Amino acid sequence: MEENREPLNHDVTIIGGRMLRMTGISDVTSFDDCQIMAQNSESDISIEGEGLKIEKFDASSGELTVNGKICGINYYGTAPEKKKRSFIGLFK
Repeated sequence: MEENREPLNHDVTIIGGRMLRMTGISDVTSFDDCQIMAQNSESDISIEGEGLKIEKFDASSGELTVNGKICGINYYGTAPEKKKRSFIGLFK
């Protein structure tokens, strides 16, 4: 039986271009020191940078904290009609 859950609120905070905090994250699907792939209820999210390290991920609360040089965040909609939204270059 599939659970019908409310979408989590999603907030993004970047502190000094070196620390990122996100809420509303349901999963981290892959990661390395240059890219972290995560998901929320509406999108796949790509966090790009240098020396990235996941400091905290709590799926039950939806909190994700990343340290390292944050260069960009991309949102990829899960529905075909949604378009990619990009913040690359905004934090350089």
